[in-house]
Amino acid sequence: MHDELEVELNFTDITICETDGYFEKANKIMKSEPPYSDKWILRSYVTLVSKFGIGEMELQFHGNGEVYILDYKPSIGDVYYNPDIPKLADWTREKGWKVPQPHISLIRNKKDFWRHFWDTLVLDSDYFDKIYGKRPQLEIGEK
Repeated sequence: MHDELEVELNFTDITICETDGYFEKANKIMKSEPPYSDKWILRSYVTLVSKFGIGEMELQFHGNGEVYILDYKPSIGDVYYNPDIPKLADWTREKGWKVPQPHISLIRNKKDFWRHFWDTLVLDSDYFDKIYGKRPQLEIGEK
């Protein structure tokens, strides 16, 4: 469903905007500025616009390529027709980031919602991995 749907992503962080979201470009910029470390974090708000409406997320981008969803206001509440989460996951893979993970506080508030996206391999979650174990759909070495 999300492949045909056009979703526009607009970010607030200047580095994400300057680099068109590419991890390698953002990493190069962040490592070239003080304190010259791989252990950097960028925080950005993203607005996702589609024919369903407007979704909003607060994201954290890490120097190791990890992306965490800290807050989320969906464009549509239905988990099975939600375009926001799959589009974000597609965007992160396309731009060289790791598969996004919801923050534990989001999971605790809407466990079934986030578990659906973990079960269907759209998102990763260390929390769900600990509770339910490795997903059988994943090949060894993919995660």
